[in-house]
Amino acid sequence: MIIKELELHHFRNYDDLRLTPHEGINLFFGQNGSGKTNLLEAIHYCSLGKSHRINQDLNAVQMGQEGASCRLSVLGKYARNDVEVRLRPGEDSVKTVLIDSRKVSRLSEMMGVVRCVIFSPEDLNLIREGPAARRRFLDMMISQISRSYFIALQQYRIALNQRNAILRQARMENLPINPMIADFEASMCEQAKIIYQERQKAADFLSEAGREIYRSISGLPDETLTITYAPSVHGEGDPAELLLHLLQQSREDDLRQGTTSAGPQRDDLGLYLNRKSMKLYASQGQMRTAALSLKLAQRKLIFRMTEDQPVLLLDDVMSELDLRRRMNLLQLIDQSQTFITCADEGDLDMKQGNRTYHVFSENGAARIEKVKEGAETELPVLKEPSFD
Repeated sequence: MIIKELELHHFRNYDDLRLTPHEGINLFFGQNGSGKTNLLEAIHYCSLGKSHRINQDLNAVQMGQEGASCRLSVLGKYARNDVEVRLRPGEDSVKTVLIDSRKVSRLSEMMGVVRCVIFSPEDLNLIREGPAARRRFLDMMISQISRSYFIALQQYRIALNQRNAILRQARMENLPINPMIADFEASMCEQAKIIYQERQKAADFLSEAGREIYRSISGLPDETLTITYAPSVHGEGDPAELLLHLLQQSREDDLRQGTTSAGPQRDDLGLYLNRKSMKLYASQGQMRTAALSLKLAQRKLIFRMTEDQPVLLLDDVMSELDLRRRMNLLQLIDQSQTFITCADEGDLDMKQGNRTYHVFSENGAARIEKVKEGAETELPVLKEPSFD
């Protein structure tokens, strides 16, 4: 998958930008706050319909402007598509997604049109923080390769919210639990079965691929990364039936808490180095290498499932890696179109053939200047789709 053109309009600190990136490695360097990460965020918006770092879309709109947009023209294995996301702030905040100039009614329609994998400094939270960060990683990854998973996730959340609302109402008004809770539990279990199965398959692949990638980046064969899936429902048998039984048994306890205690929203990924919890025992460097290994394993999984390399986005990665790990990392990303941000152009001096851009601020707005053109790409040649 190759991004042929990136266009921004009043997005973050960009007035207007039209960029034709290199099909190999694109390096963006400049001072902190100049606007480098905003470019990666725009690509993420066009891939998953949301930012990788904020929850409020209005924060991506340039201050003082009525709206913003980001657009990608992307060439995939089988088709060329244009994806545009338009944002409008205010009380009636609206996000509009267009694919090939056609407004889509559901976010599920954009899943898989643009596939990307992003690594940013915040991804250390995959190891350091609680299960929510790791579930979010799983959900965003699987959604890019399985629309049925994305839809199941949405439907599950709707039913979960309804069950929680029934519990809260019964608790606040001191009433019996509404019998309709059984219908929402049945809907939850139907969707949860899909979620459990897809998460387990993804975790198995991540563990195998992540182990080898970790060793390749670190250069330390005696350090073994292990990734395990930890669902909230255990036991032999149909996961939907197991969850239904658990939900029925836990109604009274859930009533006292006002929330649902079992289901995919309680799942986790276990991350271990030499069988020890990384959260408790790993160094900062080991955590960074593990988080990066997770993202590169995600890239490998997407390619395996789609036969199309996702676009790789690396935000401020090189400055935290020693020279050996930088070299090892660069050997692993040769087959993807890659966008790398860093503070110092010299972070990629050892890599020939990349295109280099200087990002700087001028009167409060971001500007981009091409510093080096970059050699012809060594990526596999992708032919323009034929519509004959």
